[in-house]
Amino acid sequence: MSQSRPFYADHAAAYDLLITDPVEPWVDAVHDVLVRTGHHAASVLDAGCGTGRHAAALAAKGHHVDLADAAGTLLDQAAKRCPAARRYQADLCSLDVGSPYQAVTCRGVLNDMITDAERDAVLVSLASSLQEGGLLILDVRDEHGSRERADGTPRERTVELGPGKQLIFTSTVTWQAGMLHVHEQYDLLAQDEPQQRSSYDFMMRPWSTAELRQRLSTAGFHDIEIGPGVGRTTADRLFIVAIRR
Repeated sequence: MSQSRPFYADHAAAYDLLITDPVEPWVDAVHDVLVRTGHHAASVLDAGCGTGRHAAALAAKGHHVDLADAAGTLLDQAAKRCPAARRYQADLCSLDVGSPYQAVTCRGVLNDMITDAERDAVLVSLASSLQEGGLLILDVRDEHGSRERADGTPRERTVELGPGKQLIFTSTVTWQAGMLHVHEQYDLLAQDEPQQRSSYDFMMRPWSTAELRQRLSTAGFHDIEIGPGVGRTTADRLFIVAIRR
């Protein structure tokens, strides 16, 4: 997906124009967790960093943030935002950063792990990126809320890419057999004339609280806290904090 999804490849320059959830609520929540656990200037790995908006904001609060993502086009943008950060282009299921961190943050990416084996692998990988007692801070899709929102209604957004150039992005999500089935369409226009159309279909698998507790525990985490999502415009996310044994 990191190489073929137009959102990450052909239209990566439009990523920040389309993903407009505010950065501050999530970053403030992460910072509060770090401070209350005694990490006022934590070493943090932002796993699945995207274009680095959240990593840059967390670094601005005094933390030392490094970057990891499978999509090179997004990672390039993140590196420009965070020039002091180390960067890792890698599959999170097999991430090997060498020097464990005090905290790992990961927003959204774990929904793309749709098999049990992938889910277990990514949590073990993230655990291996942490020091003993390190913090894992996650944002994932909630199973119940995601199912309610997957109503098959096309949702369209138009963004301006430059003088006379627009991208129309349409996403249609349905629910089938415990999975979100997503159809994306990208229409590139110049001077109001169609220039390019592409589409992409993929699946995501949301998480239940019971599954989160079970898999996190198996991967070596304890003191698992699960609450409503933070900084999201829809009520279909969860905010999770867990400590590595």
